Amino acid sequence: MGQTNQIQGSRSRYVLLVLIALIWGSQFLLNDLALEVFTPQAVSWLRATIGFLTLSGFLFILPEAHDNTVSKISYWRRILMIGFFEATLPFFLVAWGQQHVNSAIAAILMSLVAIFTLILVVVFVRSEPVTRGKFIGIALGFAGVVILLWPQVSQSQQGNSLLGSAAILTAALSFSISLVLIRTLPEMGTPIKIARDILLCGAVELGALLLLLGQPLTHHPLESNAMLAMVAQGAFAGGLVYVLYVRLVGLAGASFAGFVNYLVPLVGVFLGVVFLQNKLSASAYLSLVILALAVFASEWKPTRKLVGRQ
Repeated sequence: MGQTNQIQGSRSRYVLLVLIALIWGSQFLLNDLALEVFTPQAVSWLRATIGFLTLSGFLFILPEAHDNTVSKISYWRRILMIGFFEATLPFFLVAWGQQHVNSAIAAILMSLVAIFTLILVVVFVRSEPVTRGKFIGIALGFAGVVILLWPQVSQSQQGNSLLGSAAILTAALSFSISLVLIRTLPEMGTPIKIARDILLCGAVELGALLLLLGQPLTHHPLESNAMLAMVAQGAFAGGLVYVLYVRLVGLAGASFAGFVNYLVPLVGVFLGVVFLQNKLSASAYLSLVILALAVFASEWKPTRKLVGRQ
């Protein structure tokens, strides 16, 4: 019986890992479809808002996710700042950037979240050990970016493409900052509640941006494909995936959950090439491989076997 449960648990964690990679990896495809109708400001605001509503529903349905703790003002100050770096800034920058670069390139660039997080942790979190693998990961990550962006830098006619790539790189850095800030957050609620509150702040901030700019939500008549893509983007990539990720960490641990960092860019590139006919150069594929190796090197923990000792 115990062995059966162990096998089922092993299967469950791999199913969750694949589901999370598919959801997060599909966000770039969904962005492209949504941007055919919606403006970048609308895409980012709707993603945060639909994600907030989805997580609010899960908090109501799942007893273990519910939390009656009254949040203090200090908690909301931190959540407001984390919400800016986790939702407001990156959601908008990714949507804006994908107007100028295809979804496959966006997926490759977003793989740098893991490398940027590593750099920030090494510099600002003194308790984190600095290993040779982390330095190799940083060096490979830098090399991967140079290989990917060099064709855009060397060809002046691709200025908009370079700006789009820069926007998505900034979004990746923003996500990394939020991950480091979340580490400093005291235990003041369940992970799903914290994610819901972060998206609430993002939705409010992005809604204020929409009102401030006074621009329309759409630039073309509404189409069913774009609307479905937008709902899926918010409900799955902005909502359900957080619930699945919390489940995966609880079932298999944070180290195993970290493997999603390898899969998301691969899924994003695959979906972009197959369904949107995105064209990638040889240098783009090379950078994808190098960035995957960078993430692997940064997370690699070698085990040393001591010969002659029990």
